Amino acid sequence: MKKVKIGKFSFADPTWNNISDNAKDFINQLLTKDQDKRPSAAQALKHIWFQQANDSSINAVSSEVAISALNNLSNFNAKSKLKQATYAFIASQLLSK
Repeated sequence: MKKVKIGKFSFADPTWNNISDNAKDFINQLLTKDQDKRPSAAQALKHIWFQQANDSSINAVSSEVAISALNNLSNFNAKSKLKQATYAFIASQLLSK
């Protein structure tokens, strides 16, 4: 997340091995730090990755990739909830003093 915030990230993790170059390009464009260079929602919807997703000749996502993505989202959400709970606890301790 720190690398994303400063605009320097990569897709080096093995999780990205089965992800298409077009999908990586789409994510890369959406994570552009300079908002003036970042595509609008309308422009993003015109990206080739979305166009290919409508093509019936593209294979469905494998169950292994889907499960991995869901696990990553669950872990991310759990960390966010823990962070929120930690901040709430700290805030309550500061307010009680």
